Amino acid sequence: MRAALRIALGTVALAAFVGLWQVASVTGLFGRVPEEYAALLLPRPGLVWSALWESALSGYLWDQLSVSLLRVAIGFVLSVLIGVPLGLTVALSSTANALIDPFVRIFSPIPGVAWVPLAILWFGLGDKAAIFIITVGSVFPVLLSTAQGVRAVDRGLLDAAETLGARFHQLLRRVVLPSVTPFLVTGFRLGLGFAWRVVIAAEMVGVPKGIGYMLNVGRSTGHTEVTLMTIAILGTMMILAEELVFAPLERRTSHWRPAVAR
Repeated sequence: MRAALRIALGTVALAAFVGLWQVASVTGLFGRVPEEYAALLLPRPGLVWSALWESALSGYLWDQLSVSLLRVAIGFVLSVLIGVPLGLTVALSSTANALIDPFVRIFSPIPGVAWVPLAILWFGLGDKAAIFIITVGSVFPVLLSTAQGVRAVDRGLLDAAETLGARFHQLLRRVVLPSVTPFLVTGFRLGLGFAWRVVIAAEMVGVPKGIGYMLNVGRSTGHTEVTLMTIAILGTMMILAEELVFAPLERRTSHWRPAVAR
């Protein structure tokens, strides 16, 4: 019932938003600008839908979207392969924490787009530059969430398992992994969000092809409907990732949370 109510309320809110958008476009942003300018500043929803439909039928949308998806997938997987082991190492070893923590403090606040000039200089214009930027931009949420999860493991559970004769690999599989998993889900969600932001910024600034490139072309050529269409696609992609991947993972691991919440 709650899910149905949530969907119904969301549908009503989206319908109200589209209706307000239509009125604002038709009335020249509620009389603030001439109608012909409003068509450039805020195209009507029907025009945006037409641009989406035409680009999908021509294959242009799928070409650009597939490029961005592949870049995000590779960069995100690399960030997980790097961030999870480093997070475990930092949490389990005070020496490793002392060595790695300064780099985390220095580089984690730096936005991914700041790496674009260096990435293009090092790797040229193409997928390698984009993947490097995505990896650097999304690895820190994964690393920090993993380390936080390991440090939050209930010491009493570890002592009890050791008393019962559990070996190291059994401790990892039966105690540490269930406790860390909710933190990993959070870290992956944040990392994927950073990955999408970074790839769009990189494609807008200088990396050719992709959704960000399409957005920038729409802006530079005065086709605002393409820009709005791209923004809608990005929002839809994140909703799909949330509903199809992260929400089911959270539901499946929610019963592990009490062990790490104390």
